[in-house]
Amino acid sequence: MENTAAKLCGVSYIYSEKTPFEKVAVDGVDVTLEEGMVTGLIGHTGSGKSTVAQMLNGLLRPTSGEVYVLGRNIWENPKDIRRVRFEAGLVFQYPEYQLFEETVARDIAFGPRNMGLPEEEISSRVAEAMAFVGLDASLSEKSPFDLSGGQKRRVALAGVMAMQPKILILDEPAAGLDPRGRDEILSGVVRYKERTGATVVMISHSMEDMARYCDRILVMNDGKPYLYGTPEVVFSEAERLEKVGLSVPQITRLMAELRRRGYPVSASVYTVEAALAEIRKLTGGDRA
Repeated sequence: MENTAAKLCGVSYIYSEKTPFEKVAVDGVDVTLEEGMVTGLIGHTGSGKSTVAQMLNGLLRPTSGEVYVLGRNIWENPKDIRRVRFEAGLVFQYPEYQLFEETVARDIAFGPRNMGLPEEEISSRVAEAMAFVGLDASLSEKSPFDLSGGQKRRVALAGVMAMQPKILILDEPAAGLDPRGRDEILSGVVRYKERTGATVVMISHSMEDMARYCDRILVMNDGKPYLYGTPEVVFSEAERLEKVGLSVPQITRLMAELRRRGYPVSASVYTVEAALAEIRKLTGGDRA
């Protein structure tokens, strides 16, 4: 499994199995997540993406199939599942509601302390994690409950980063934040990945975030992989995405409209920067 951070092999998950409320959430999924990449998970509500994320972390045990994290079958020895959660850290949607310690520093230190690390190492990790998410050191002794919503989100994210997981799994990390807050949170995630070499798995409903920050995108539909590839490949399949209730980034729609009107621009544009380059070509603005 060289260059593989995680792998799902024939994985299915059934909620409330053998009851009248039985629901197949994930159905026979085979997916490989590449090491060091930011992989986006997208899909309509109920598509199975959050279930996949929780199985990667060992929070849910698959009904059938095998989950490999860093080359190991995580359920081969169920008693070791706690270690998996240190290696594949999961940040839930709206994680700020899970804050509970008296100070910011103590909340961020909770995970590393449970790992049995020495206090000096814990302090170093707390400071580094705060820097990743853009929290000023002066906030370390404040109560997390006195912070703004965006700051609370950063504290919760820093708490997982401080464990230095090799795989960082994020469920809608920027949900509910304004554009500046979204950029700050997601830029911090990218800095963490670049500094540590970690693999990132990120769920989001924002096609713009997926286009800007992800190296790979996995589209889930009815519990199964529907599309997988680079943002360029995935967002070039606008019609297939629309069939399952998804869309492409707004800038991609704009460029498609320009093509329909006869302008010779690329159909595979999915970021503002790429669109600007196309328009400069069109207008001669890239000439020396």
